[in-house]
Amino acid sequence: MSVISSFLKLPSWEKKVALESILWVIRIRIMLWIYPFPKVQSKVQEKVIKHDSTPGHVITMPRLRIMILAASRYVPRATCLVQALAGYILFSKYGYSTSIKIGVLNENGEFEAHAWLEHGEKVVLGESEKNFTTILGID
Repeated sequence: MSVISSFLKLPSWEKKVALESILWVIRIRIMLWIYPFPKVQSKVQEKVIKHDSTPGHVITMPRLRIMILAASRYVPRATCLVQALAGYILFSKYGYSTSIKIGVLNENGEFEAHAWLEHGEKVVLGESEKNFTTILGID
């Protein structure tokens, strides 16, 4: 089944969420190409503060996660950071309080960084089997 036919079969409210997901992933990716991270972080936090959340959790957290991951497949270099920032906005919009975590790992002389999204103490986007040390949390 093609992407377009799958999209067309979605209920109208899910089409709206799917389109919002792809637009936010694209917007965050472009912002990270243009601006330094602190400016992007500030803009994302402003967006979360400014908008009212949709009442009544229109979409479940797992379904919203799937929408963001699916959108990320079609945007070049939609890294874990892009997904976490877009997810932070979208989860907030739909009434879920999340926080972004950015962590590092130095294993066998190889440095790695990773970003993920948490709801409470549970990772809701960007799971990893590695044990990253959190260096930044954005609530």
